[in-house]
Amino acid sequence: MNRQQRVTIKEVAALAGVSVKTVSRAINKEYGVGKDTAEKVKQACLKLGYQADLSARSLRRADRRTQSIGLVISSVANEFDSVIHAAIEQVAHERNVMVLAVSTEDDIEREQDYVQRLMQRQIDGLIIASVGANQEWLTGVANTIPVVFIDRQPTPLIADAVVSQNYAGAKLAIKHLLAHGHRRIGFIGDLSTIQTAQERQKGYLDALTEAGITPNPSYHLTNIRNLSGLGKQITALVHAPEPVTAFLAARNNLAAEAMRFVTSLRLNDQVAIVSFDDIEYADLFPTPLTAVAQDVSKIGTLAAQRIFDRLDGTVTGKPELIELPVHLIPRGSGEVRAQPTSPLAG
Repeated sequence: MNRQQRVTIKEVAALAGVSVKTVSRAINKEYGVGKDTAEKVKQACLKLGYQADLSARSLRRADRRTQSIGLVISSVANEFDSVIHAAIEQVAHERNVMVLAVSTEDDIEREQDYVQRLMQRQIDGLIIASVGANQEWLTGVANTIPVVFIDRQPTPLIADAVVSQNYAGAKLAIKHLLAHGHRRIGFIGDLSTIQTAQERQKGYLDALTEAGITPNPSYHLTNIRNLSGLGKQITALVHAPEPVTAFLAARNNLAAEAMRFVTSLRLNDQVAIVSFDDIEYADLFPTPLTAVAQDVSKIGTLAAQRIFDRLDGTVTGKPELIELPVHLIPRGSGEVRAQPTSPLAG
């Protein structure tokens, strides 16, 4: 990967249309910089891949590395992200490299702010699960340091990415439910702007269509952010005149909440649920949770290895998409057979 000459603060000021002093004040979040001006500076920094040197030059290594990499994930509270974090730290520890991890809670402005802050700390590489629909704003960063996208494939492919077979995994889940007699299958999805949510919903829709079933938009629960309201939406679907008899939950926390809810209503022997991504306690539900399992630890390991391969020059050339296979773990929740009548209605 070719490295551009280090971007200067003067170049940032020119692109943002402000003075060098204003750029410095904005970067350091000093008082007196307007919101609009601060945003112009931030976007200029991101576009150019600018790194503010916060470390004394005398403390820097001769090879200009800081022995640190940045990790931008959705939430450290999520089991998926914590497993990835642990795998990356293991690889980094073997290289005596620190991992600076931050959570975006799937907020694009927060993501951009954190990337800028990490760049100010002169990180050697960046691993990121980006939330936006387009990652072109990270081009300057990817031209400055190695970047690896995880979980979510970037648009366009401006840097290496390590992802799972999201589309194929969703189709696998739906085919499993179809084999157990289900035809009215609902979809519970995350933010529709997130690439994984899009791929999993596409796999769900295509699997139904290929089975000769016209997807019903009223069965699609998307952009779910508040889990507390999910129960009411599920209730409406399982008590409809033509009730939904099964769900594919496109994220493990959505599946867990759905499973808790149908269990509390004593519907777990009537409503089938498959989770995309397994859960550590999946077999502890009264009806153990069926899941499409990803090799989460391997995603983190390969991403970290790719960062260091790019830094060492052992891997060069164009960005590469690394797609890992998934597999179905059948448990009780996915084995529930569709009823010949509609016992949920009424």
